[in-house]
Amino acid sequence: MDRESQLKRLDEIYRRTGAQFLVLYGRRRIGKTALITHWLETRVQQGFLYWVAHKSSPGMLLEKFSKALQPFLPGVAMGFRFTDWETALQQVFEIARKRRIVVAIDEFQYLLESVPEIASILQIVWDKQAKRSRLFLILAGSHFHMMRSEFLAGRGPLYGRTTADILLEEIDPESIHLFLPSYSPEQVVETYSVVGGVPKYLEMWDDRKPVLSNIREVILSPVTIFRQEAIYLIQDEIAEPRTYLGILEAIGSGMQSPSSISKETAIPINHIGKYLRSLLDLGFVRRIISVDARDRKNTRLSRYEIQDAYLKFHFTYIVPNLELLEQNRLGRLLEIIDGSFSSFVGRTGYEELARRFIIRLGDNRELPFVPDRVGRIWNKHGEIDIAALQGKSRVALFGECRWSNRKITIRALDELKEKVETLSRIKDYKLHYALFSKSGFTKPLMKRAMEERILLFEGARFKRVV
Repeated sequence: MDRESQLKRLDEIYRRTGAQFLVLYGRRRIGKTALITHWLETRVQQGFLYWVAHKSSPGMLLEKFSKALQPFLPGVAMGFRFTDWETALQQVFEIARKRRIVVAIDEFQYLLESVPEIASILQIVWDKQAKRSRLFLILAGSHFHMMRSEFLAGRGPLYGRTTADILLEEIDPESIHLFLPSYSPEQVVETYSVVGGVPKYLEMWDDRKPVLSNIREVILSPVTIFRQEAIYLIQDEIAEPRTYLGILEAIGSGMQSPSSISKETAIPINHIGKYLRSLLDLGFVRRIISVDARDRKNTRLSRYEIQDAYLKFHFTYIVPNLELLEQNRLGRLLEIIDGSFSSFVGRTGYEELARRFIIRLGDNRELPFVPDRVGRIWNKHGEIDIAALQGKSRVALFGECRWSNRKITIRALDELKEKVETLSRIKDYKLHYALFSKSGFTKPLMKRAMEERILLFEGARFKRVV
């Protein structure tokens, strides 16, 4: 699992003197539990308590925590139970006065839901005991909004007490092959376009089978977690998700502006903004700004799109075809997916990876200039997949991506240049061009690319051919 930087971060915090308080948070299935337990078992090995909260009554949770802490309390009889949480937490700090111990409480959001006063209790105990303790306390949770509000947003009693925080995100696309070693680079890109870099999803994938077979057996199967995954992801963060699901469905169907989303969902335009801001804060959608926008904060040259790879796939293919899924007509649904899957991969995963690649080339000084902005650019005449600008030097690079089994022809370059000619804000820029193709380029295009110094990148690993 590609979590070496996070493991090193945990090591660094562990080596600090004095009490340490880490909050570790991230979305469902992202690998928080695996990271914590792997670190405890391989880097700490002894002197740690790992306890998972769950949905239960306050009394039951206190009883289970007391039982988990019992091995650290010599002479305490079996069946011992603390009378209250403040006493239990005080004992934790007392144990850590003489030696470094790690106490990791996973799924902390369930403890907070059941015992709302736990945050205030912990704040009081921390303020009194931390200076005399060597405790390394880890609180981990999947409720993104709750964890941020409680620890990082300045509203909860524990704000300002943490000494470190880690937002665990998806693994880098370059590391997906570690989960799928038998897959070709092209199959890795296709998988990334469907499930992103979420470890749990990748663990369910079988790299002995084609990607479409995995889609049928893992995502479309009536006994898979994916049948309700989209709803669970939203419900984890939003108590009443119906409106938000409607907005995601609208975005998935191609509505990208607040006005079009408002019209599609029948949500008043003066209300749509607050829903979009919530989805932005939770990481379900992102706001894309055309790279030539001058006022990036207030520009109208922005669009909304679903950020999470699986949700994007779900609202592109599953939601519009729910009737087929409910009728168990998986073969027909798979035909629909297969019919436009190459196009879907091209405009999602492949484009995203190409933009990352351009950023890396720029940072490594392997482009003719170092871009300030890399993203997309559009106007009423069309959109360009890749745009990299250096405003001060007035230099730009524009690129197109094609995920197809056919080689790109000269026509693709001509179409790209025609689009660029309509961009009024870069008229005085020095221009560079790049093409990205899954299956390569025709000989006439390669000849012209050499003459005009066009960058050509082939395949899933972006091998430069010109």
